[in-house]
Amino acid sequence: MKELCNNLLEEWSESLLRLQIRNAGEKRLDGGILCPACGRIHGRCADAMYPFLVMAEKTRERKWVEAAKAVFLWTEHTVSKEDGSIQNDIDSDWKGITVFYAIQLADCLKYHESLLDDDTKRLWRERLKKAAEFLYSFDELSDNNINYPVSNALAMFLCGDILAEERYKEKGRALSAAVKCAATENDLLEGEGVPRGRKSKMGCSAVDIGYNVEETLPALLRYALISREKDTAFLAKKGLEAHLDFMLNDGGWDNSFGTRNYKWSYWGSRTSDGCALGYLMAAALEENTEKAADCTEAARKNLELLKRCTKDGLLMGGPHYGNAGQPICVHHTFTHAKVLAGIADQETEGWIKTEDRTFRQEREEQEVVIRSYSEVRTWKVTAPLFNASVTACDWEYMPGGHVSGGTLSMLSHRRSGPVLCAGMADYSLKEPDNMQLPVGCIHECLAFRIETTVNGERYSSIYEDSAKVQVSGRTIRVWGCMKDMAHCLCPDRKLPYWIEYEFDKQRIRIRAGFEEGIMICPVISSSGETVIREEDLNRIEIIKPESSVRITADGRMDLPYGTERIFNLIPGFQALKICIIPQRENEVAIDLNL
Repeated sequence: MKELCNNLLEEWSESLLRLQIRNAGEKRLDGGILCPACGRIHGRCADAMYPFLVMAEKTRERKWVEAAKAVFLWTEHTVSKEDGSIQNDIDSDWKGITVFYAIQLADCLKYHESLLDDDTKRLWRERLKKAAEFLYSFDELSDNNINYPVSNALAMFLCGDILAEERYKEKGRALSAAVKCAATENDLLEGEGVPRGRKSKMGCSAVDIGYNVEETLPALLRYALISREKDTAFLAKKGLEAHLDFMLNDGGWDNSFGTRNYKWSYWGSRTSDGCALGYLMAAALEENTEKAADCTEAARKNLELLKRCTKDGLLMGGPHYGNAGQPICVHHTFTHAKVLAGIADQETEGWIKTEDRTFRQEREEQEVVIRSYSEVRTWKVTAPLFNASVTACDWEYMPGGHVSGGTLSMLSHRRSGPVLCAGMADYSLKEPDNMQLPVGCIHECLAFRIETTVNGERYSSIYEDSAKVQVSGRTIRVWGCMKDMAHCLCPDRKLPYWIEYEFDKQRIRIRAGFEEGIMICPVISSSGETVIREEDLNRIEIIKPESSVRITADGRMDLPYGTERIFNLIPGFQALKICIIPQRENEVAIDLNL
């Protein structure tokens, strides 16, 4: 794992250095890192300072120090404000990201100040002081999504250490205390949505797996370690371990029901730092050797996934971006490079270990097990060869965000990888500065669903926000009515539906009934995979690198685009779109043989 971290840090850092603007003669350009996907400089590109300095420490090459100094100056000239804040982008006045800038600037000084000349040390310390003063009184963060007050607790404590200011540390302690009650009944972290304690109509909490594992819980654990708060460390470690239920076999994350899944990138979340450092810290604290191995294994698997999702030296926003011809946004790379830099420094300091070791064998379920997560109205299915999620979560962060309605929102096989994977219900630029527009592809919803159109309005099972769900043995049954994106019923008729998911060890059988409409089943498949259609058997087979997926249906199967794949930027998969049209009694069935 150490070699993997070092190689990935070098690869990403070289690409960031290649994209850094030099000698333009314009202070609002020089030092910035140009994004090849967005054609702009992202306001948070100063995150690259930290990995640049780690590379300078490793290689003793001066170019990395100069690159860090240049991107610092770009930030000062472009997004730095008089009140000490950093704005998110040139055209965005959100100042909350100052907390992340302060953390990485503090880390630069904490671990690598010796690389800097005296003038640069003074300049950076003065800038950290300004950021700390701003954050100390920026109470808007306390009422925001939970990743902000937790990260600010870490920022305040780091600033207190670096600047020898005790009141910053006290502020950090107060912020930490305010979020200690945020664990749900299953030890998930709630609060990724405001008001943080609000329950939805169906009793759901605001939970986002991506933000929790990549940003909030690692920040809370690191804060606990440097502040020596044992109870906080225990809560953070316990939370990280609980979230492992949603890590997939290939190191990806099931965030199909997450409140902020519009930033889901399968390996994590688009603008956060990554989960590996948090899990390595948890492993170092864990006294139970089996749980420690789980945490270490999670870090390794996720880092390997990041490596597989790297193309031309940059981290893609999802596994199939390259197949779909999508340009790569540089934002993912400079944020996630920070976690690799953190791993290097934390290991040097003795907090974590990355030495090669024998990892535990996968503990496979012998039978089908269905576990309820009532705080998000999601049912997690674990079987010998696959994992699945059925969600009816109705905590809505934005219209057209995550799916609901009793949707089979994730089906992942140990050899085939993701088979079904619902991203956003309707793709929109909730954060225009942090999201991409699709280029040259058929960009459609990837969710399994029942759908119809009435008087030009689309009604779908994924918009049902009050579905009834029942679990019996290995079967999950769902009842609801198709609704529009605003969760309104069709004024002419109710459009009821029912779905039954029956989980066997190697097969999922889906039966559904509805008065009108079709079943849409996009099966995850990259454009390089062979599709065999046997119309006489009403069967389709998709040949995967290590397995195959066979789909048979009771109902007419239609491929509206032939074998051309659809794609969605969230979470970055291509799929073969299969529509099943009822042929008798408004009922259809489909078998997924894995």
